[in-house]
Amino acid sequence: MIHSQQSKSCRGFTLIAVLVTMGSALLMGTSLLFLAQAEVAGSAGTGAAAHSRALAWSGMEVLMSQLNDQRQAILDGETIQLDDEYIIYETDTRLGVVRLLPIALGGGRISFEAGKLDLNSVTAEMLAATELVEIELAEEIIHYRDNHLRRPFQSIAEILGVKGMTPEILYGQLDEMIQSEETFDASQDLTLDSSFDEAPRGLADVVTVYNFGPSIQQSGRLRINLNQQWSEELGRRVEERFGRDVSDTLRRIMVDESKSFSRDKDLFEVMRFFNMEPEAWPEIVDTFTTLEDEFYFSRVDINTAPYEVLVTLDGFNEEQASAIVQMRDSLSPSDLATIAWPAIEGIVEPLAYDELAGHITTRCWTYRIRLAAGEVDAEQSDGPLKNPVIYEIVVDLAAPQTRLAYIREITLLDTVTTLAKYASNQDEEPIEQLSGNETVLDDWEGDFASGADPFFDDPILPFDDEALDEPMDDPLDDPDARNTEGPSSNTSSTNSRRRIGRWTNGG
Repeated sequence: MIHSQQSKSCRGFTLIAVLVTMGSALLMGTSLLFLAQAEVAGSAGTGAAAHSRALAWSGMEVLMSQLNDQRQAILDGETIQLDDEYIIYETDTRLGVVRLLPIALGGGRISFEAGKLDLNSVTAEMLAATELVEIELAEEIIHYRDNHLRRPFQSIAEILGVKGMTPEILYGQLDEMIQSEETFDASQDLTLDSSFDEAPRGLADVVTVYNFGPSIQQSGRLRINLNQQWSEELGRRVEERFGRDVSDTLRRIMVDESKSFSRDKDLFEVMRFFNMEPEAWPEIVDTFTTLEDEFYFSRVDINTAPYEVLVTLDGFNEEQASAIVQMRDSLSPSDLATIAWPAIEGIVEPLAYDELAGHITTRCWTYRIRLAAGEVDAEQSDGPLKNPVIYEIVVDLAAPQTRLAYIREITLLDTVTTLAKYASNQDEEPIEQLSGNETVLDDWEGDFASGADPFFDDPILPFDDEALDEPMDDPLDDPDARNTEGPSSNTSSTNSRRRIGRWTNGG
């Protein structure tokens, strides 16, 4: 009897051991299965993201090509045109799509960088005139640029290192940049920012570090520099453009009357001396310059600049700045092609160009664009993008070879904006709700305090700067030459801010 009970007990323990072993094996097998599934899903997600990034790069190439084809339109005063969506490839079930997202004031898909103030030459008074910063903070920004950096700003995000500057002042209210997960579906209506009003949201809407362009005529040829001694070569070029009488008149002015042209203002003074009406200005101001370099900096495009930028310029008062914004949409491209149009239309007096000369233009050569890339179902081409990636880029047309001056992936902008909002708020401590790691947000505060913007700052790109630095033949050496490919990249060593690759040398 005892032996029988012991046998039953042993069999019971054996059964339990077998069940435990089988359960452990089953649990281990299930864990391995889930791990394998997770790895497969992770690999698939990584592959999908890489695929979307490749699609985005293809979209950038398309955008650069389309902009390059519109160089002459820019010279002619026309507004460049880009589609809101591009289909990069198509299969029976899928479409590879790139969509342009709102980025400019009013929800525009293109931000014209020449319609903004150059952060590297703007004055404190001009910044304060935008009414987006107080004069004290504006002075701190200029002091930081001239005494702390001692070089040009390379990104507008660098001014976050200025005492008193906050992300809200620079970019606008961070709350307005945050979308909930329910509405963030990368659909055709994806904006990332719900506050695309006509008024600037923050200082970033009115300042830039990409305000430069080529000093060329509407024909594409380099302008004729009058800031030099009279010579037979200068006389030949003027005669070729305007005829012998104009060449002889200019020679008398420069030689017999010893008139020099050291500033663009001098050109307008001479035209007023000869009682030339503004209607006769366009051809002259298009042809001549007083710049020794082939590139100009800091000239505001009066055809795209908002009121808040125009009102900062000496020569425009509030009423005139408002009138320019209201009238320019009703003018033809030929009217808008010349900086003389505000005088021709009677908005400003000719005398105002003594202040405006050398500070305004009607052309933009750098464009900021935000794009999203991903696949959609072929049967629902306007549906949401799958595994989307989002980039912000600046396309530079100032040289013959179109290139990217700036590129930044901002796919996680929503998440990072949320982190930045709480990192810059000293009164709230919802750190545990985000990551449970206080050190992470402390680092974010340090980044902002040091001027490094964790989601808007410029990356370093592997451009061949040396190759771009090499001078090219001046098309004006050939009187029959006509640059149909856009501006010359001939770079003069006399300009302390000449373009070197992606940046300027800082002087």
